[in-house]
Amino acid sequence: MLLLRVDDRLIHGQVIAGWVRPLSIEKIILASNIISKDEWACNAYRLAIPEEIEFQCMGISDCVENVQAANKKKIMIIVETLTEASQLVKNGFHIKEINIGGIGYKEGSREIAPYIYLSPEDIESVVYLHQKGIKVIGKQLPNSMPVYVVKKLAGMTK
Repeated sequence: MLLLRVDDRLIHGQVIAGWVRPLSIEKIILASNIISKDEWACNAYRLAIPEEIEFQCMGISDCVENVQAANKKKIMIIVETLTEASQLVKNGFHIKEINIGGIGYKEGSREIAPYIYLSPEDIESVVYLHQKGIKVIGKQLPNSMPVYVVKKLAGMTK
């Protein structure tokens, strides 16, 4: 199983208690070209993860290579932005669905759900991912009702 989550808060209680434990995730990868260069930040995020869960903090291209080598582990990849999710796909990452757990409000962003605000750049990334056949779904927890982002952008209700 492979889960790609976009969450501008990255690793926090909802991720661990709501996703990692119920889904028996074995490995978490924080994929970021910026954060991966900051050893202090990577170590701080590591503190939020239970000891039995493997954790890696790495750049986008390294993430693609690492996941391909990880075989059949239950992996959650967390990125901060939809642009990073798009970069993973552009670097050869294969996935059928992307989960948006939260993107906070920024000036000029469009509300898709109370926890998802998309900037024009985010919308470009959603369109790119959709064109690649990847579903982009908003979902705070595994049992939450999904928000179909492309349908919302197209003006459809769900």
